[in-house]
Amino acid sequence: MALKYNDTQTVIRPHGTTPRSVADSRGEDIGFESSVETVSPATPFDEALLNSYSDDELVKYIQQSPYLVTTRQEPVIVLSPNLIVKQVGQDWDQDALDEVLAIERARAVGVRAPAVHRLVPIDDIDDRGAHYMVMERVHGFTLEQLWRNLGWLGTFRAAWQLRSYLRRLRTVTSQTTGGLKSGRTRSQWLQDLHGAVLHASPAEFIGYINWWLTDCRPMYCKPRPELVLEPEHEHVLVHQDLAPRNMILDSGGRLWLVDWGNSGFYPAYIEYFGLQARTGAMPWLTEHTWTAWWGRLRWSFFRWIVAGFSYQYHRPWRAFGVVGTRTQRFRMDKTPYSQPS
Repeated sequence: MALKYNDTQTVIRPHGTTPRSVADSRGEDIGFESSVETVSPATPFDEALLNSYSDDELVKYIQQSPYLVTTRQEPVIVLSPNLIVKQVGQDWDQDALDEVLAIERARAVGVRAPAVHRLVPIDDIDDRGAHYMVMERVHGFTLEQLWRNLGWLGTFRAAWQLRSYLRRLRTVTSQTTGGLKSGRTRSQWLQDLHGAVLHASPAEFIGYINWWLTDCRPMYCKPRPELVLEPEHEHVLVHQDLAPRNMILDSGGRLWLVDWGNSGFYPAYIEYFGLQARTGAMPWLTEHTWTAWWGRLRWSFFRWIVAGFSYQYHRPWRAFGVVGTRTQRFRMDKTPYSQPS
């Protein structure tokens, strides 16, 4: 049986002060938007003409559109009922085409991910390389929104789909590391300012990781040789941010993966790190209530279906935890395998 719930997310105006309730076409309350209206273009946006608009025309439509709200205001703009927009490439370690290519490769092997329809450059001297990415809008709710009330069957179905997706992504392999175009490493676990060399081989990447474990400032940091990792034979395509907010169930119960901004070629075990950090995504799970206990139990079940027993990822999980702390504390340090300045 398909999941039953209303098919919408909330939207909110980006520049408002006094909120007012917003109702959908069925008259149901879906959220809030500002009572201060922005000036609309003379001609309403037409999805069918997406590729006919000039970059300047499309930017005007984007800048006058509302933001998406799920359990928070997302950095995503609702351009039309079936199109959303996100800003990409604004960070120094981010290349817009890395995400585009990752989504294309994922869709090619059967992973449900929103299609990218257009990249629009942002004409701002402070955002060189930044673009607006116009994408398919997935109608549904995130696992973060659904988790309190999702039952065992719904949990199993979502987990089994994600398990299938990860197996398919593991068929997309490479002898390099990082973004599919840039080759730059981008991860919440790697906070230094240099990163590994571009398009690093598996051996170079693990050499970079192991340096932080054994050779990083020995006067201040205890060497951790027991956590040293071996290079993988090859790297696989990973999403690398499997937080509940980035998994959407549509009205038919189909699972979609969104926000591929950290995707790239990495050791397969990195994919499972995001599944560990459940309480950061859903703080209510730390509460001392039956609802929180039930939520934690189902998340452990979800994670087990997707990834198996966690002991097989215990060593790299601990290793990357140490590396994350050290790369954040000593961000200027360079390893023999770091990208030259």
